[in-house]
Amino acid sequence: MRKRSVVLKTKNRAFNEDEESIQADRKKIGLLMKGNTQMTAALAQEIYYIIKMQNIRFQSMEGLEFMDSIAQTLTEKQMRSIRNQVAKKQRNQKNKFRFFNINRGMITVLFTAVFLICVAYLNWNFILDIRTNYEAYKLQCMMEDNARSARITQKWKEHQEMEEAARRKKIEDEEAALTAAIQMREPEILVKFKSLHNANNDFAGWLTIGGTKIDYPVMSRQGDNNYYLNKNFEQKEDKNGLLILDYRCDTLQSGQNFIIYGHNMRSGVMFGTLKNYKDKSFCEKHKIIRFDSLYEEAQYEVVAAMLSEVAYADEDVFKYYNAIDMRSEEDFAEFKQNIEKNALYTTGVDIEYGDTCLLLSTCDKYKEDGRFVVIAKKIS
Repeated sequence: MRKRSVVLKTKNRAFNEDEESIQADRKKIGLLMKGNTQMTAALAQEIYYIIKMQNIRFQSMEGLEFMDSIAQTLTEKQMRSIRNQVAKKQRNQKNKFRFFNINRGMITVLFTAVFLICVAYLNWNFILDIRTNYEAYKLQCMMEDNARSARITQKWKEHQEMEEAARRKKIEDEEAALTAAIQMREPEILVKFKSLHNANNDFAGWLTIGGTKIDYPVMSRQGDNNYYLNKNFEQKEDKNGLLILDYRCDTLQSGQNFIIYGHNMRSGVMFGTLKNYKDKSFCEKHKIIRFDSLYEEAQYEVVAAMLSEVAYADEDVFKYYNAIDMRSEEDFAEFKQNIEKNALYTTGVDIEYGDTCLLLSTCDKYKEDGRFVVIAKKIS
């Protein structure tokens, strides 16, 4: 069959011969040719199908000449067959769209119902998180008020001591007597914590970490590490719980480590942002952790972060949650070796026998009963 010779008319169509239009058409032609340099019949059919299917239009004479080369290559029958294929596919798409419109009402109702249920669920958890943060805020305000009162009282005491010192005849003897008295007396609760401890005798201190949401009270209930897993400071039910100092830890004992547990909440409360320390670059910017016990204000510098797990009693693995009593050099050496072995990274801060370490532990889903632990060394 003789191929159809087509002369494309341009009298009713304006072609832009500006450089932008020419470049745009050249780009279209390049994509359609796919690197081919010769217009074969098979290639012409494929290109003609794409042009009709995607309704491609050319804006320059170069594009017009390209269309003319396609028309010169294909027969009338081939072009009609391609147009029929495109029309059939477009009809099928219209039928699919019509079917979608019929069912769109039901789908809209279904998704609306699911959306409303999700919104209700998220808002409920949001309200609970707001309550937890508000309760922590009240406790922070109480602590700040106590600290402010303590500073005023301290200034008054210092003034009185200065006046008293002027009247003293034997300053050195009195200072020696005062030092001896301090060494002999029982430890006193920090002034800023007295009201909190009176409100709840399980209050054991306060943990603060810059760059995270962690700024919460720490509780310790004798013989029970689970009591505050789902209770707030007022001992009412709360899914977020509170931070828990292992009851086996004694902040007055030397040669001990302190272990604090907390929930890994998706909302970020409690230890929800402790996972930031998986990133060593975050750790380098936030190396200092502050944990003030009932009796002492202290700062800790991060040593390492590691992944661990809760193991069975008979498993011969590193049980970091039992690494509390470090009074023997052998126990401390084993503790240090296991940290270096299991660490995701270390910061270069070395720990030596006699150091007190703070271990912050939370759940991690990298495995069943997985835990993420941050280890820090007391520096002041």
